[in-house]
Amino acid sequence: MMPRISTSLKKLVLLCLLLAYGASSQAWPLSNQAQISLITVSPGQELYSMYGHSAIRVQDPVMNLDYVFNYGTFNFNTPNFYVKFVRGKLMYQLAPGYFADLKARNIEENRSIYEQVLHLTPAQKQRVIDFLETNYEPQNREYLYDFLKDNCATRIRDVFKKTLGDSLQYPADIPGTPSTYRRMVGIYQAPHPWVDLGVDLAMGLPSDEKTGVWEAMFLPDYLLASFAKAQLQTPTGPTAFAGPVIKHFEASAVPAAQGFFTPMVAFWMLFVVVALVTLLQFRSKKASHTLDVVLFSLTGFLGVFLLFLWLGTDHQSFATNLNLLWAFPVHLVAGLLLLKKNPPRWLKPYFLVTGLVLVVLAIAWKFLPQEYHPSLLPLVLTLALRAFYIWRAQPAHR
Repeated sequence: MMPRISTSLKKLVLLCLLLAYGASSQAWPLSNQAQISLITVSPGQELYSMYGHSAIRVQDPVMNLDYVFNYGTFNFNTPNFYVKFVRGKLMYQLAPGYFADLKARNIEENRSIYEQVLHLTPAQKQRVIDFLETNYEPQNREYLYDFLKDNCATRIRDVFKKTLGDSLQYPADIPGTPSTYRRMVGIYQAPHPWVDLGVDLAMGLPSDEKTGVWEAMFLPDYLLASFAKAQLQTPTGPTAFAGPVIKHFEASAVPAAQGFFTPMVAFWMLFVVVALVTLLQFRSKKASHTLDVVLFSLTGFLGVFLLFLWLGTDHQSFATNLNLLWAFPVHLVAGLLLLKKNPPRWLKPYFLVTGLVLVVLAIAWKFLPQEYHPSLLPLVLTLALRAFYIWRAQPAHR
């Protein structure tokens, strides 16, 4: 083990010296045999890795260098780490590392590793490494992460746009690409149905923006696909930007483990149970709001949380969330007021309006500018049913 550690330390010292040299002279010289590649890592089983990962590999056999640069790192020791993470104020940063370490770590996690060697001239390669070197300077290496618009994949997309300019041309479209950000991330969230519901709930109208090739590159798999079809304009005509995909490791298949109790099943079961309870309550003519207190106070609490994500954080994808039309924050207060022996007079018309809004929402489900998660329809119907029950059960005030 000792010789291996010693070699790693030597490489680390060499990398630090090269970066320090580059920062002072604005040049990390590459040999003519150097290669620059896009590294794509497939999604992992852990939630934090379910969208995959991208990095830039710089390999120079003459200088015995083989490093990766990725924009997906952050410092756990940041003061108020969790507060900044939740509020969208956590700074991510560019970080260099060893390709061998990246490869070993992802093989251990059973994640596929792909490489595309980029067909760059020596001058273009030098511009890329100069850009990375400048970007790694302390005043430049950090950036405010955004899930859809500024992440480890879009940063790499931008590196080559800024260094190659208009000579780099992407295809007009990539067949099979979903039409919106929401639908694109939904593909990766599908194996985790409850996580899919949670993320979908948090995402607002910006997530329903149309995605062309440029926007789709926020996901590593689509960055790979775009690079594969991109072309470089040269004096002799257009040429392929990236070489064939090299497979360093192919992950073994992992059986799906969704289970039966998905959100769709759970919410339809809830609707059926609530409908039966409501029917029995109408027949018995004995009003009870225990169920309503739970349903509407929890729904209102969810609305408060969604409103906080919109107004209290910098997560752009959480803004203008139309889930607030059914998860209305005032439901929290209205639900708790049902515990009172003599609830305020405004509750009766409040729940009538709530029921009507929910019915209109269910009818217009497919025509709204924000795409709702399919499993929410039975939940909305459940809330509408109980809203009308509360309206009927509340005494009229004269």
